[in-house]
Amino acid sequence: MDGEPLPKRRALNIEMVISLGALLLSWQVASLFLPEYVLPGFQLIFQEFLKMAQERTLFWDTLLTLYRILRGLITGFIVGALFGVVMGTVKKTEHYLMPIVNFIMGVPALSWTLIVILWFRGTETRILVLMLAISFPVFAHSVLDAIKGVSKEWMEMTLVFRPTRGQVFRMLILPSIVPHVLTAWKVTVGFAVRVVIVAELVGASTGVGFRMLQQQSLLNMSGVLAWTLVLVVSGLGMQSLISMVESRLLRWRPTLS
Repeated sequence: MDGEPLPKRRALNIEMVISLGALLLSWQVASLFLPEYVLPGFQLIFQEFLKMAQERTLFWDTLLTLYRILRGLITGFIVGALFGVVMGTVKKTEHYLMPIVNFIMGVPALSWTLIVILWFRGTETRILVLMLAISFPVFAHSVLDAIKGVSKEWMEMTLVFRPTRGQVFRMLILPSIVPHVLTAWKVTVGFAVRVVIVAELVGASTGVGFRMLQQQSLLNMSGVLAWTLVLVVSGLGMQSLISMVESRLLRWRPTLS
């Protein structure tokens, strides 16, 4: 019927299209007045995409960078979840483990990049250790906070039925952890993309970061922006995938209309 408001998701999609369209239009107009090495037009960036596709670097280097990101995040999640569960369920372990987690978390990502380059030889080992160092503290904090946030009343009600430790974890703690973990994944993915690119810039001979360094050495701004767009799309794609998983796993949660 006329006058009825658009569905919320459709309205958000329209707003997103309008905002991105305005940005792209502004970019193209500005490229007409600025030199190529400052802001190239879309036609030049598209030509770079075609060149990257023909040389097969677009697919393989992007796939390799995504593999490095996911491998590092999964490793960091496993280690961080173990730390969080132990600190949240075993008495006094938090007093011993949390200082270690906070110390590792306090070291800047750039410092970790230099440290792993000096400590390890292989590129893949360096990137894996780097990703582990910057991601597992985030997951450890998220899991620990989730366990601490479990309702005391729910815990008391569950213990009335004399469950085993495994049943308590599976039926009460795990459902409480999932929302926090998914939020941590969404936050960490964006940061992980930036960290991996820095690692590839300074210590790799493959991957998107290495290709960006190549284009920078050639003073090819179109190539740098083309690879940057690949990163942006890849990061947004991973975050969208996590959001889809979140909406499916947490569809039981009430939402504000």
